[in-house]
Amino acid sequence: MTTEAIQQTQTEPVRELDDMARCSHLKLLVALDNDVVRWGLCSMLDALPTVHQTTGCGTHREALNLLQQSPQDVVVASSALNGDLAQLSTQVHAAGGKLLLLLSNAGDEAMIQAAAQYADGFLLETGLTPEVLQDALSRLLRGEMPMPTALARELLSMVRRRDKAPRGLFLTPREQEALALLVDGYSNKQIARRLNISEHGAKRHVANVLAKLNCSNRTLAVAMALRDGLVPQVP
Repeated sequence: MTTEAIQQTQTEPVRELDDMARCSHLKLLVALDNDVVRWGLCSMLDALPTVHQTTGCGTHREALNLLQQSPQDVVVASSALNGDLAQLSTQVHAAGGKLLLLLSNAGDEAMIQAAAQYADGFLLETGLTPEVLQDALSRLLRGEMPMPTALARELLSMVRRRDKAPRGLFLTPREQEALALLVDGYSNKQIARRLNISEHGAKRHVANVLAKLNCSNRTLAVAMALRDGLVPQVP
């Protein structure tokens, strides 16, 4: 399995677009405690043709308050922001938004594993440009997971250090289908549509897959599935 394979599973266009993909004027909230980085990021985002409004804040509490007042299409937040990332993720997704996490570096394994449970995509502070931001937003709108190459390499390294999937691993037919769709980059909502089940049912199948693979998040599960040949790969 290569770095490109991991990225492809997270960036290959999905077959069903999220409703947000039809929006050409996005509302964004940038929640970063570093004033310089936040101002610079807001400035670059404001210049993008797909961005209608950018709001900045410096604390987790401010972000939650602003989201209660006005739901956002995309929230860009620091993975190290003081506060509960799970709570922020829940509020963003409850309103139909996407959470894009900004990482200070790609080498913090504990932070990556924690962040990957909640994020819809990732950015690295180093190398941020208008082009990188536009590409990340475009991928989010297509239901993909933006992921810098350096982060994909780190995830590959993390997976290689993990034990292989248990020999006696048993996935039900539905769980196998869910895993295959995860590898193709599908969200829970898209898995539900593809399998003609409820979104709750899709979440349950995905949770079972993660538990059986002993993976804390979808990205690691995809990497392990590719490494161990748990899903057929198209040549």
